[in-house]
Amino acid sequence: MIKKVVSILAVLSFAVWVLLTSLSQSSSCVKSSYAAAGLKLTVAATPMPTVTPQPKIEYFLAYPGILPDSPMYKLKMTRDRVWLWLTTDTLKRAELLLLYADKRVGAGKVLIEGNQVPLGISTITKGEKYLESAIEEAGKAKARGRNVGVLGKNIKNASLKYEEILVGLHEKINSDGKSAVNDLLKSLKILQEKAQNI
Repeated sequence: MIKKVVSILAVLSFAVWVLLTSLSQSSSCVKSSYAAAGLKLTVAATPMPTVTPQPKIEYFLAYPGILPDSPMYKLKMTRDRVWLWLTTDTLKRAELLLLYADKRVGAGKVLIEGNQVPLGISTITKGEKYLESAIEEAGKAKARGRNVGVLGKNIKNASLKYEEILVGLHEKINSDGKSAVNDLLKSLKILQEKAQNI
């Protein structure tokens, strides 16, 4: 019994340490702009004779960090859930959810490019769910009279960047992956319409 209690306390202590370390390192980076903490991920444009290339979206995705194929990913997910649970301000929650969405989409892109298409699609799907939650939280903050101008612009730009990434990935994967990416693009269009109301 004592061994179990000591083991549980050790795991909880480690989890709290990881959370506090993460909060202290990222609290100075997570502001209204994620550019300082982010890594610019770009999609190489493939020239096509009949299609005019679209301009690049100037939005920087946050560095995804540990990918879902890592055994340490569950610790990261636990840290993210605890961090989100501890964030009670709706505006801060929306910013945090947008950061999580950025990381998931960036991780999904890396996974798909690394030929792990099903895991990448699943990760991008989670990113879209985080984006949807960010839109809902921003809507709550706006309803409470908070200024969501910068956040609303970031959410709109993020959704456009996600679309740019998905279109670029669509050209690189097989037919099974293409149908999944098409579904992601359809759901993203719905989220972009919701984001217009922020």
